[in-house]
Amino acid sequence: MRECLRVTRSPRLVIVVSASVVVVVVGGFLAGCTDGSRRPAMRSGEAVRPTAGGAVQRRAAHPRPTAPVAGTGPPWRVATTTVTFTDPSRPSRPRGASGGHPGRTLTTVIRSPVTAAGRPISGPQTLVVFAHGYAVETDTYHALLDELAAAGNVVAAPEFPGQSSALPGPPDEADIVNEPCDLEFVAHSIEASAPPGVPDAVAAGRVVFVGHSDGATVAAAAAYQNNSCPGPRPVAVVALSVRDIPIDLPAESPSPLLLAITGTADETNPQRNTEQLWNHVRSPAWLLTVDGGTHLGTFTTDPDRERVSMVIAAFIQRATVDPRIDIQRVAGGRLHLTVR
Repeated sequence: MRECLRVTRSPRLVIVVSASVVVVVVGGFLAGCTDGSRRPAMRSGEAVRPTAGGAVQRRAAHPRPTAPVAGTGPPWRVATTTVTFTDPSRPSRPRGASGGHPGRTLTTVIRSPVTAAGRPISGPQTLVVFAHGYAVETDTYHALLDELAAAGNVVAAPEFPGQSSALPGPPDEADIVNEPCDLEFVAHSIEASAPPGVPDAVAAGRVVFVGHSDGATVAAAAAYQNNSCPGPRPVAVVALSVRDIPIDLPAESPSPLLLAITGTADETNPQRNTEQLWNHVRSPAWLLTVDGGTHLGTFTTDPDRERVSMVIAAFIQRATVDPRIDIQRVAGGRLHLTVR
């Protein structure tokens, strides 16, 4: 599949507050193009299964610590909350018998770092918004997302209305053109007013987009294309097994830092796809290559997945907190880091 994403949105903002959730509504539209071809779905266990009549039955999130903690520093424990953000100004496409409808409903699992006693950690935190791949769901990446939150980040992972396997009907890959604005919409909603159960300490200007496969293409498009989505631009992007995209940021605009990660045995997006994006963005940019890493397994089941998470966490901290952090010290073994 070759995607081209172009955003032509006109912003308008309405904030709706209810007793249980804060929803930020943003107007406009997104236009884009895709050749409409579909790739085989990545295999994963489903956390959400449709029941008779189209209802959705949800498993509990993962309310577990990701590592032993002392309660005084990372790795932190991880608390989860599920929030639904709704943008009524942009439609959702049909998914088979599940018809389309006005608005985009983005059910989002938010992971927050907490102390051993379950209290929010102090100080400003980076907001990481994660974009899943085609025909999987956010729970597919639960270990990676837990580890990024345990490192001290607030991690928000929405289910995309078109591509998530957690929702009824066959996934629709053509909906990818709507997803860059979905990422920015979720980021803006959380920054505008932290939902219940989410710490109020997300730092202004510290937003990072992370994505895998189609989600990586979406994260890169939101960062490196000249769009008008009414949401915060990320200061950095982590693109996991990404396809190259057209880059058209104005020369005077800041360019988000990039960490691109690929496995040498990626059976869906060959290594060269990730390398092309890495070569096209402005420097500095980092490329992590995992010997023998596969398309999905590198980020879910690989023996070195935890080390990959550590590299991502170090990059996020370097991009948002301290540019002196040495990412190279976390790599090694099968993980080869190159910077240009």
